[in-house]
Amino acid sequence: MKFILIKFTFGFFIVFSMNACHTFEHQNIFIQNVNHNSNVEVLNKKNKSSKFTVEKSMNNSEMAPIEMPKQTETVQKVAIQKQVEIPNVNKFSLEKFINWNEEKLIKTLGKSHFVKEEGKLKNYQYHFEECFIDVFFLKRNGVYLINYIEKRSTKLNGTLNVKACVEEIKQIMN
Repeated sequence: MKFILIKFTFGFFIVFSMNACHTFEHQNIFIQNVNHNSNVEVLNKKNKSSKFTVEKSMNNSEMAPIEMPKQTETVQKVAIQKQVEIPNVNKFSLEKFINWNEEKLIKTLGKSHFVKEEGKLKNYQYHFEECFIDVFFLKRNGVYLINYIEKRSTKLNGTLNVKACVEEIKQIMN
């Protein structure tokens, strides 16, 4: 009999503690509070310094009053244009010949003035008025492909005018 009385008391305290409100600010979610005026007074005391109004809190009587977050200002969206580098038609580089085969180079610049071959390496020399060009081929899988291009002056220990050399080669290609 004592055991049943202890169970009953323990169950009663559990149910009571689940339904009880632990502060004056919160409302009991199981039993509606009939006296709303007491809640309004508590809210008025608490929210004098806040921007939250009592009228807004009374809209949902089951919820505890909280301040609503302010809506952030909308930011104007602008599409960012990708900076595209426009290729310069006049810009010419001998580096574009890298990995070309012999046939393609001969079709573009013509037959070379001097050819030297040693093992896997082959060298074509082109003689122009402004410069000499050495084109070095390397044999890969049975095919010679351009590996390196060197420009040099036509005079021994002379200075190389790269711009004039490139212009002359461009004229020959066109």
